[in-house]
Amino acid sequence: MKFVYIAGPYMGTAKTHDHHSYSEIDRNIAQARDALATLARAGVGAFCPHTHSAHFEVITPEVPPAYWYELDIHFLEACDAILMLPRWNESKGAILEKGIAEELGLPVLYDLEEAIQWASETS
Repeated sequence: MKFVYIAGPYMGTAKTHDHHSYSEIDRNIAQARDALATLARAGVGAFCPHTHSAHFEVITPEVPPAYWYELDIHFLEACDAILMLPRWNESKGAILEKGIAEELGLPVLYDLEEAIQWASETS
């Protein structure tokens, strides 16, 4: 099974990593969760940092964002490709993740169908 790392915006437009952006963060988590569900239904393995740490900025406000970034990069390094969600270029984290994926030589995918096709062709 091939594994795809899902990258996209997490924070809201206010660029705060706290309860002030809860609604926007929730929408971003939902978008990433939908991508994860689509990949799962197609039999593609995936890691979604949005669902792995959903709303932990509220649950554990004492944990700095750097902790989550480091954790996410660990999982990215174990994946076979990266999927960039819409508006990825508005996210400091997704831009960083894309750069690391490129350094690792991972395919950078921009569409769910492209990711599903890639996984089926390389399995």
